[in-house]
Amino acid sequence: MKKSKLFAVVAAIAMTASLAVTIPARAAGIEMTYLTPAYLKGTVASTERIVADWNKANPNATVKIVYGDVNNMQDKLTTAFAGNVAPDIFQHEAASILEFSKQGYIADISKEMASLKSSIPAGLWSVGSYKNKLYGAPTMTQTYTVFANVDAFKKAGVKIPVGTNTFTWDDYRELAKKFTTDGKYGVAWGLRSPAAMTMIMGANYNAQFFRGLTSSSGASLYIGKPELEVPSRIWDMIYTDKSIDPAALSMSGAGPVPGFLAGKYAMIFAASYVAADLDVAAKAAGFNWTALPLLKGVNNKQGANPQTLSVSKQSKYPKQAAAFIRFMLKDANLAELALGEGLIPSTKGSLKSALATKKDSAGWTQILDDGEALSLAPFTLVPKYQKWKDTVLQPAMQQYLQGKISLSELKKRQVDGFKAIR
Repeated sequence: MKKSKLFAVVAAIAMTASLAVTIPARAAGIEMTYLTPAYLKGTVASTERIVADWNKANPNATVKIVYGDVNNMQDKLTTAFAGNVAPDIFQHEAASILEFSKQGYIADISKEMASLKSSIPAGLWSVGSYKNKLYGAPTMTQTYTVFANVDAFKKAGVKIPVGTNTFTWDDYRELAKKFTTDGKYGVAWGLRSPAAMTMIMGANYNAQFFRGLTSSSGASLYIGKPELEVPSRIWDMIYTDKSIDPAALSMSGAGPVPGFLAGKYAMIFAASYVAADLDVAAKAAGFNWTALPLLKGVNNKQGANPQTLSVSKQSKYPKQAAAFIRFMLKDANLAELALGEGLIPSTKGSLKSALATKKDSAGWTQILDDGEALSLAPFTLVPKYQKWKDTVLQPAMQQYLQGKISLSELKKRQVDGFKAIR
């Protein structure tokens, strides 16, 4: 397997030293709260194992897990900060912590995490930072991946695509058409929430979306041909080729998995976290799957919006909370968490550990190697992005993919909506 450019492994001794965790002295009896949206069975088990290990080693600075709903973490945190009852430590996505950082709700952990900086790709480190201060330590991130039914490809005599930066959108479209026959679809694509996905995939065509991020007047939204390329290609597959199951338009990202396992679809397009579900279900069903190379437009780049760990400014124990984050980022811990979620771990050492664990899985090897194609997502540094995405982009994109509005109307709604929110 080729060496990942993004995650080239540093010396083991240096990594060991960088991850040593020293707990600052404090009065006995400390209990910190850790808010996490973890819900997958494997991830919950890993989280509880790691926290138990921490608590055993640090009986005077224990951690209590609080589980939150992944769909309303932003609202939960907003309410908690406003009520001065925020958790000591919390897990969230990078694109959503900018506003909290600006509002002074998140502690700067740059000093505590400084020794980890060289082990985390610069593109991932930057999305958790604001004005050269680290507010969210990047833990793991995802790619958007085409999953393939290996047996369906073999039966049809179709070669499974391999190779880096070789699998184009045109290739994907032709494969989808080839497998659309006899009441079966070439692809299922859970498109209930297409907003962030289409922006992230826009990097395939060098889509920028936002300009003036560093100007005093703030960001402006620009929608041109590159920014419309991905939604228009998906529309063509739905309505021109009829190779995407229309029922998938109302499904979540993981919604097509049962149909995939049942042989209804030759391929599904989903976030890489779906691999965690497939791992379990496929073994029980005797189903063979793999991950295809990342889709390529003019390139195969995708935007990164990693999960992050942060310390609340309201915490009475910021040093202890930061030490717990460093414990979570130890190679073995982070690799276990990432594999449980079907995500790519952020540090070089944890990636190496994850690759060793999944060395016999072609699908997992592809997913873990895909990290080298990740770059800064266009929306992570945009104030009020979350509000614009939820109230403007999401409903407009849903209507477009349902065939209710035109591409030009989609563009107009995005631009007008962003101006109104600014």
